Amino acid sequence: MMKRLLQKLREDIRGFGFKQWFLIILNAALVLAAAASLAGLRMVAGTLESLTAAERFQGDGELRYAQIACYLPVGDGKTEDDIYTFHQSLESRLVEQSLKAAENGRLYLDAYCGTGKVTITGETGSASVEAVGVGGDFFYFHPLQLRSGSYIRSGDIMDDLVVLDEETAWRIFGGTDLTGMTVTINDKAFVVGGVVHREDDFASKRAYSGEGGIFLSFTALTRLLEDTRISCYEIVMPDPISGFAKGLVSDVFPVGNGDVVQNSGRYSPVSLLTVLKNFPGRSMRLNGVIYPYWENAARLTEDYAALLLLAAAVFLLIPLLFLITAVIRYVRWTYRFAKAKIPEKVEEAVEKHREERLEKKLENKAGGDGDG
Repeated sequence: MMKRLLQKLREDIRGFGFKQWFLIILNAALVLAAAASLAGLRMVAGTLESLTAAERFQGDGELRYAQIACYLPVGDGKTEDDIYTFHQSLESRLVEQSLKAAENGRLYLDAYCGTGKVTITGETGSASVEAVGVGGDFFYFHPLQLRSGSYIRSGDIMDDLVVLDEETAWRIFGGTDLTGMTVTINDKAFVVGGVVHREDDFASKRAYSGEGGIFLSFTALTRLLEDTRISCYEIVMPDPISGFAKGLVSDVFPVGNGDVVQNSGRYSPVSLLTVLKNFPGRSMRLNGVIYPYWENAARLTEDYAALLLLAAAVFLLIPLLFLITAVIRYVRWTYRFAKAKIPEKVEEAVEKHREERLEKKLENKAGGDGDG
């Protein structure tokens, strides 16, 4: 039967006219377009290194980790004391779940930041820039490329170090090799620890204003601007069951009208379908949260990825229907062929069996007469 089916398929192909070949070429083009859309989705999903902290922290370990970000409304930020209190509650809850760090290891990694406008002055000029006060392992989550020097680290003894971005470095010094140079920020002296290059990807370029900026410790920023509060908190922590990490952070680190976002799995089909579902209202912010540029960049890549997923699904729809139609057609042909041929084959087999029995009987009878 399979041989007859293949023969039928070859006969149909030989009989194709313009319409059939046009449909085949069209469907092939649509499949290629769908493949290109999925390839584009994969590229977009790998754009932002700031969303890969969980993968880097997990390494080759078996315990799964998730990267969570909390964004707080303007006027309802946190203090460093709130972070320390959260650490205590988090560690207690992790112990309850029998989750413990390996010897000399860490079970979670976190960072936080707040922002404010300051005036910075160097050898060749001054500028009004956005200062990002950072704490924890901020540059693990946001590994900006160093042009010179080093990052600010949570274990630094001195908190009068500042990291400049290239825009600011050129404006106030005319160069980037500035490690150890002195600047004044709001009339207070700081030492340049390093210079960083902002992200080059398309999303970050769209999301970032392009104006100069600096990074210093959150404690130092609160000395300059007393009203500064933490507006962004990020953590990489165990996620043994999907949703565990986000649920625990939401429970122990209340954000009020703010947002809790899971960056891990952000480009999964389920997450992107949710983005498509909420697409019309994604641009409206009604809860007082002002996203940092890296979250705006992430949301932009989400939008692109969701649209590429939708495009792939649309491109595959016609070939899928064409394939289903072809399969149904050949199933029906096979059924009719089987319905017509099987009884014939059965009848032939029965007739052949009857003839064999008759021949055998005649042979036996002939052999008995010969013996007599």
